[in-house]
Amino acid sequence: MRSGAETRALRAVLDGPLFHATRSPYLVLDRELRVHAANRAYHEVTLREPGELDGHVLFDVLPDDPDRPGSDGVARVTASLLRVLRSGERDHMGLQRYDVPAPRDATGHVQKLWVAVNSPVHDADGRTIGILVHVEDVTELWAHRHDGRSAEPAAGPADPDAPVATDPISTTALAREVTAENRRLRDRFDRHVVIEQAKGILMATRGCGPDEAFAFLRELSQVTNNKLWQVARTVVADSLERERARDVRAGVDPRGAGTPPR
Repeated sequence: MRSGAETRALRAVLDGPLFHATRSPYLVLDRELRVHAANRAYHEVTLREPGELDGHVLFDVLPDDPDRPGSDGVARVTASLLRVLRSGERDHMGLQRYDVPAPRDATGHVQKLWVAVNSPVHDADGRTIGILVHVEDVTELWAHRHDGRSAEPAAGPADPDAPVATDPISTTALAREVTAENRRLRDRFDRHVVIEQAKGILMATRGCGPDEAFAFLRELSQVTNNKLWQVARTVVADSLERERARDVRAGVDPRGAGTPPR
């Protein structure tokens, strides 16, 4: 079960306009691989109705095709997600066959080929509390490369450096773009988290509400001519430093104290 702090940190994704505005499919999972949020693009590319994924374990809604022997999409994605949770580092899946269930008014599965990047979601103390999934559907790109044949890679991963017949975009270039956009969204997310953390600190220390705390941060931003997230990061860092100083005075080992997100 998620703690209140984890829920708030994951919730920060939903409050970021980029998550909803981007055309790229994004998904946020908690540590139990349950869907916390999926943007419109993700619902569309996986042929799901709006909200159909929310609150469900991902693979309960997007299982392997039982009629396709050797389907390993769930196993491969699960392995990648678990690597992220264990290491706290980004995992690039590269080219991956993972068919999705047909829409509700149809039966069977629809062939899909993806490029994916799975990134850790950290709270303000640097703990991994979830996973940000960014996928791009390259099924048509693959079919175009192979003269319209089924979206089925040869045994093992396809060569990402192989040229596309009449399209200058290669899967390598697409993977780089996926990574770049993923990084931009994570930066926005991390900044939002640190702003929320700073608001919480100000609410506790100044005895004010969230609007007043945010107004104070905005005023500091204007006075110091620094971006709002930079001011928030300073507030969080100063608070942590005060906590460490109190721990030292009290004889408590401060090495376990957290650090604000970058």
